[in-house]
Amino acid sequence: MRAIRKLDNLEAAWRVIQQNGRASKSPLVRLELERFAEDAQRNLRSLQGKLSRGSFRFEKAKGVPIPKLDGNGRPTGKIRPIVLAPVASRIVQRALLNVLIDIDALKPFVKTPYSFGGIRSLRKRGEQGRSEEISAVPAAIKAVLDQIGQGAKFIATADIRAFFTRISKDRVVQVIGEAVGDDPKFLAFVRAAIKVELENIATLKNAAGQFPTEEIGVAQGNSLSPLLGNIALASFDKAMNDGDCRCIRYIDDFIIMAPTQRAANARLRKSIGLLEELGMELSPEKSSKGGSPVELGFDFLGISICPGLIRPAEKARKRFIDSVGTVLHQTQKAMIGLKNGNPLPSEQSLVATLKRIDGMIEGWGKHYWFCNDKHVFAGIDKQIDQRLADFLGSYSSVRNAVPASHHRKLLGLAELTAIDRTPFAYPSS
Repeated sequence: MRAIRKLDNLEAAWRVIQQNGRASKSPLVRLELERFAEDAQRNLRSLQGKLSRGSFRFEKAKGVPIPKLDGNGRPTGKIRPIVLAPVASRIVQRALLNVLIDIDALKPFVKTPYSFGGIRSLRKRGEQGRSEEISAVPAAIKAVLDQIGQGAKFIATADIRAFFTRISKDRVVQVIGEAVGDDPKFLAFVRAAIKVELENIATLKNAAGQFPTEEIGVAQGNSLSPLLGNIALASFDKAMNDGDCRCIRYIDDFIIMAPTQRAANARLRKSIGLLEELGMELSPEKSSKGGSPVELGFDFLGISICPGLIRPAEKARKRFIDSVGTVLHQTQKAMIGLKNGNPLPSEQSLVATLKRIDGMIEGWGKHYWFCNDKHVFAGIDKQIDQRLADFLGSYSSVRNAVPASHHRKLLGLAELTAIDRTPFAYPSS
């Protein structure tokens, strides 16, 4: 408990929560983070004081039902139950994770050879030969490529249905208890950190039952969830990697790498039995029916892999291009609205829109830094160029149709005459 409330630990936890929150699509999440950041040191010291006095409480969270989409982007009628806790709770949960992953008895659940979701990292050679860490999807893809290099000829991919909602809280707390020794106060704190209480459970209606508010299930969105998932699937990972097959897992997605199709099929059947023992099951619509040859190519974690080529999957490419098109289209509509006498929001000016598009392109490109298919990226650039050309053509059309006084509004640049000033009065004679 002392380690959790150390100020440097709380500061490190806050940096992670802040960085992750910047990518959130929820304006409420970003606003809450901005308010905390206005006086982060005072807020963190207040948090430290509450933890020291034992007065800190994990507040009720908000349940966010994210609709699941099919391959064509249409709602399937199912949801992904995301639990969004207040920022103070998220910081403390992350601070708790920092402490847990440093406990020797729990390190085997962190540095697992074939599980990469959330807390596992590898090393890569960076600029000038420096060693840098890689984690998450790139680390998992690197492990897949290593297995192909070592002779894997067949693969089978699978997804564990509603994974986080099937994890036993009692089981994972028991394992943590064995690791830390007899410390009831600490284990009660761990239970409180993973307990799910929702402030908006009444408004969720039929979706409320899909949130992990009982003893089975942990919150997707809790910093602790990846570690708890590794604890829950430790026996699964061990059994799936016995013998001549390898099973590389990223949270609830896994891929079987096998020397023969028969071995891949047998290991896939084995996974069904192992998961059944844990009260879990595969998602039929997201899992292979059997092994397929590596040489035919396959998708895993949004990455397409085929002989010689590693690239973003087609769905990921389409979503990105569509998202760029959506931003440009929204600004086009707003600019046409200015022509019709409506105000133009500053975030939909030309400069702001291009800056946003630039950030989207850079962020998406860096996310796929490990992909080697230059032709795919060149093709995406070409499609974006066409959308930008159409957008700039629309901008020129609107600019020619509005008074000169509106030209800077379209650009999003300030005007000297529009800046508030309180001028001095020249003295009367």
